[in-house]
Amino acid sequence: MCKSEIFAEILEAVSRETEVSAQQILSDSKQMEVVDARYLLVHFLSRSGFYPSFIAGQIHKTKRAVNYILTNFKARLDCGKMMRIQYENIRKWMGNS
Repeated sequence: MCKSEIFAEILEAVSRETEVSAQQILSDSKQMEVVDARYLLVHFLSRSGFYPSFIAGQIHKTKRAVNYILTNFKARLDCGKMMRIQYENIRKWMGNS
């Protein structure tokens, strides 16, 4: 499977679980649900082996923004119960695929 297919698969999983469209996740929206979905996407892409520079190009953000998301992921996860549930569901899905 190539990088673009893996990216699309993870984006679809995050979109399905969070009920936030892929277009919204990749947008500049600052709505809490969209930002949470974006954090989940970046986390799982990084966990899958993608470098911050590649992720940044795919989600139309700077490498610095991606590194910020990765650094602050745990704090954001700890503050949101729904995000924690979504994280666990995606983590289980990724473990099985």
